[in-house]
Amino acid sequence: MKLPWHAERGDEVLQQLQGQASGLTSVEAAQRLERYGPNQLPEKGPTPLWWIFLRQFISPLIYILLAAAVVSMIIGDFKDAIFIGLVLLINAVIGAYQEGQAEKSSHALRKLLRTHAQVQRDGEVREIMADELVPGDIIWLESGNRVAADIRLLSSQGLEIDESLLTGESIAVTKNADRILITQIPLAEQVNMGFAGSMITRGRAKGIVVATGLNTQVGQLAVDVMAASGGAPPLLTRMERFTNQVAIGTLLASIAIGALGMFLWKHTLLDTFFLIIALSVSAIPEGLPVAMTVALAVATNRMAKRNVIVRRLTAVEGLGSCTLVATDKTGTLTCNELTVREVRLAGGQHYLVTGEGFAPSGNIFLMANHWKPKSPTLVYRT
Repeated sequence: MKLPWHAERGDEVLQQLQGQASGLTSVEAAQRLERYGPNQLPEKGPTPLWWIFLRQFISPLIYILLAAAVVSMIIGDFKDAIFIGLVLLINAVIGAYQEGQAEKSSHALRKLLRTHAQVQRDGEVREIMADELVPGDIIWLESGNRVAADIRLLSSQGLEIDESLLTGESIAVTKNADRILITQIPLAEQVNMGFAGSMITRGRAKGIVVATGLNTQVGQLAVDVMAASGGAPPLLTRMERFTNQVAIGTLLASIAIGALGMFLWKHTLLDTFFLIIALSVSAIPEGLPVAMTVALAVATNRMAKRNVIVRRLTAVEGLGSCTLVATDKTGTLTCNELTVREVRLAGGQHYLVTGEGFAPSGNIFLMANHWKPKSPTLVYRT
């Protein structure tokens, strides 16, 4: 149910949601919980261990090693095939163990972070889990509480709420339950509303729940975030490029040696074929995946000792590659402005950005040399 609740009086909102000043009864709350569903955002359950194990084989380099193992078996070189198989198995076991432990820690942490709420049920105030809230519930808030659902304030005393989660503004918003606003008004100016996920920094309030779960403002953000696909970690990008270089280099070298074997050394076609296969298999760096996985596992353990849970091993390398963290909006220092000067991508591209502050003017230049840019090319102009 989506209405401009900020444009309605508190008693009208109470009437439209069929609520009562004394709160819902337990029976009515149970019926509404069945109708609207729990007040929680969708989340994926624990990833099965078997899928975590199989996920370790999703890599271009692993594909080449698997192909090398199959070819080794075809030509009768079972020693190489067994060795490559053991390497891949060890790599998968180490990676699956580390990611499995991180997955368990992540879900254990979620259980500890469950939110409670003070609601009025059956004429009395009681504490319930936030996921049991339903539209029409009367909720009480005070300093230090996290708002568990979108609410229309019915009364407030010196209430201030930190809504930086939604608006990016670091300064707490002063709320007034008695204000009636126009329909078309920005979220940050809806001073008679409280939104799920925001934090009460000062004062007290009483309100009525108007939206739960995915119908809340933060729920809509969650839908957008889940719909967007994330980029590949820098390590995977470089490994894919390295794998392509190894594959192309091996193919060209094998063709050249095969041609020499047939036309210069007068080898038979069958001998030349086996020679090319043997050279191709020997050129594959079998130990690289295990070495890389062990290094990432060590880094993951070090992060865990600092109370940082890393669910995917490749994320450690991305975190370790950060040399500068720039904060936008909330937390930005000095003039409350953030200006990007350079952009360096994992693929090696280097861009120079001009302009300053919030002024919509500036250019983006592609630098020809990654290390010593001398000849910039204009790629975007404002």
